[in-house]
Amino acid sequence: MTPPPSASRVQAACQGLGSLFALVVLVPLPVWSAPPPGRTLPERTDEGHSLLAVRWHGLQDIDDEVLTALNEAAERTPHPLVTQAKLAQYQDSLPDHLHLVALLASTVLGPWAQNPDTRARQAATSAPAQHTGGHL
Repeated sequence: MTPPPSASRVQAACQGLGSLFALVVLVPLPVWSAPPPGRTLPERTDEGHSLLAVRWHGLQDIDDEVLTALNEAAERTPHPLVTQAKLAQYQDSLPDHLHLVALLASTVLGPWAQNPDTRARQAATSAPAQHTGGHL
């Protein structure tokens, strides 16, 4: 079931030059670190400075299906999510293209639905161009 837009936990985030992506922050405390070499999951550490989130890594545009998958992933999050075994089990339960990540709070821009860049992107992909008459 898709939550109403006001209840959506999906956030817009950006790392690098305009690479906007969708995510849901699972643990808003900055106690997570990126995976060490040879590992794939973030780790909770005393020196961590990142948030734990589920990020969309797919090729398709962010549409209602992706937003629903992210919200459903957030709803199914086991609590507390602190052991590597629980993180691994949760990651294995996620659909393709959803991955656990640790990222700095400064990369999170705010609610997906309220972000001007996401609204412009959705409008550009959902509405065909309209010719309003006149001659070029």
